[in-house]
Amino acid sequence: MTQTHAQGSKASTSTAPGLLLLALWVLPLLINPVLAMSFDEVYLAPKVLWIYTIVLPSTLLVLWRYREALQNARGPLALLTVWVGWLILSTLLNGVGWPGWWGAPERADGVLMHLIYLALLLGGFVWVRSEAEALHRLEQAVLFGGSLLALTNVLQQVGLMGVPGDGAITGVSATLFGGTLGNRGYMGGALTLLLPVALASLASSRNRWGWLAVILISWAWAGSFTRGAWLAGAVGLLWLVIWARPRPSLRSWSAVLLGVALCVFTTTLRGEGRAFNLSNDATGGGQAIADSSGRAVLWGSALFGIRQRPLLGWGTPALWQAMNERSEKEVLADFGKHDLAGVRRLNSTPREAPRFVVTHADGKRESVVLSIGKVHNEYLDYALTYGLPAAVMFIALLAAAIWSSRTLLPGVSGGLLAYAAYLLTWPEIIRFAPIAWFMMGVALAAYSRRRSGLRT
Repeated sequence: MTQTHAQGSKASTSTAPGLLLLALWVLPLLINPVLAMSFDEVYLAPKVLWIYTIVLPSTLLVLWRYREALQNARGPLALLTVWVGWLILSTLLNGVGWPGWWGAPERADGVLMHLIYLALLLGGFVWVRSEAEALHRLEQAVLFGGSLLALTNVLQQVGLMGVPGDGAITGVSATLFGGTLGNRGYMGGALTLLLPVALASLASSRNRWGWLAVILISWAWAGSFTRGAWLAGAVGLLWLVIWARPRPSLRSWSAVLLGVALCVFTTTLRGEGRAFNLSNDATGGGQAIADSSGRAVLWGSALFGIRQRPLLGWGTPALWQAMNERSEKEVLADFGKHDLAGVRRLNSTPREAPRFVVTHADGKRESVVLSIGKVHNEYLDYALTYGLPAAVMFIALLAAAIWSSRTLLPGVSGGLLAYAAYLLTWPEIIRFAPIAWFMMGVALAAYSRRRSGLRT
């Protein structure tokens, strides 16, 4: 990470951002140490509580401490105001009630959570605009917090840690290799965001232990066994090759390679992990490299719904409403159910998950529930829920943060690019999205500081 100091930055540091950094990097590790009847109780509920009671107050404290710097945030503020105004307008006009504000019960990612995201972005912005040591402190938080997060994955790989909860041992939500974020895909996404920042920070002579941190983060990133996270992480690392000056040294890259090699060794030794096959015919478990893992029905329904309501979307729960508008046999065909002799719908309202009893050609009957209520593509999800303008503004905000910081903070820029790539196949999740939004504010502030310095 390259640090850029502008005239007028405060030389002293404040405890307010320290509290926020602690909150953000403890957040992904927070978990109920009890057995529970649902994954929401174990993973979602404590994180929602932590965001509203710790992260939000810490963010507001940072905004108050550095409130003078908000005058430099006119550009981001204008876009953020229009964007959140559009989310509110869509929620009101679609008449979805409380779910639109709070979000789906199992997600809690409605308009209220987006207001916290925006506060976090502005918090990162005003902090970096105001404090000379901000970027170094962020480096330390990424290396330390990323190492702790990675350890929860690494310890699972070597058989020394498990996660409590109903069915967690199956590997769907926490184990194998999922850590405390509730799903190995979310773990991979968080580490994808942090890996380029950690690698770029090795150029700083003050991070003596950073090499070990990059090994751990790389080890856990590879151990997430999630294709979207693998691809996104590779994109973020390639971004460093293009824009980082000086480029990461061979010693720095060796930390990434060693971490990946350790993952390959441990998973080979234990005989676990994803099957490396191109088709499900060879695996029989829906985990092949080229398999969509059920995303086809989500994407197809999202595109259908966007065409129907392009301006303001459907409101929460958008995906289920779009699914319920489609032809039953068409939806089931996307879900892999073909040659059906009969279909009977069971859900009573369009805002419930689509449920069917299907009769196959051989007379066999089967119950089918399409329970996933979030498009595994965040750009499609914004367009489906709030309308195409909301999706375009989100893309513009993320792209501005990535592009404006590519030479000033190539690590942060690469991490955000990896996050953008990750969102192509995964939803934005409150388990680590607050970190991403905070880093977006950091990226925009670094560019603003450079411009101010040049004018001065």
